Amino acid sequence: MVIIGWDVSTAAIGVCVRREGEPDQFSVIFPKGSTHLEKHRSAVKQVEAFLSEAIKPDEKVTHIVEERLGGFTGGFTSKQTLMALAAMNAVVSHFLSHSGTVVHIPPITTKRITGLTLLDGEDKKQAVVRLARSSVPHFPYKETKFGNWAEGVDDMADAWLLTEAGSKVLRGEATLGSSKKAAGSKNKARRAKGNRKTKK
Repeated sequence: MVIIGWDVSTAAIGVCVRREGEPDQFSVIFPKGSTHLEKHRSAVKQVEAFLSEAIKPDEKVTHIVEERLGGFTGGFTSKQTLMALAAMNAVVSHFLSHSGTVVHIPPITTKRITGLTLLDGEDKKQAVVRLARSSVPHFPYKETKFGNWAEGVDDMADAWLLTEAGSKVLRGEATLGSSKKAAGSKNKARRAKGNRKTKK
């Protein structure tokens, strides 16, 4: 079983490949093009090239893809950006489905499953990069001359986090559903049923 985490966006696609007993493999793909269609074609071509080298013909693969729309809040991201991200996600996910099972996980679910926590003053990307560096000794962290992390570092860290979450789900250690939400729905249904009986 091979688990591959994909952090898909229009600017960069972070990748983390995990095989049992082997170090995680990291990569980042930068879609090229001046139009959405050109970027989609570039992304598919580069993903295909990556898979042809990273995956053996007889290996069973599960692709864990971040559901890009799951982590956005209205007012912070334009509709055009949301549509562009959703389109790239759909194109890459469709292509990945030809080589294995595709599982989409919203960012909030990934955070819950992995237990990701933010330190004072951290944003989510900083927290994920910190966790990846502390958990994976060979994580390919690089900085620019200005002291910022190099392009693609946060994308690979996000891909690693998805791989962590996906691994827990596939091992039966976690579920994609929220138990609290389910319990809340059941309690709400019970209260509604009780109110109906009272009215009678």
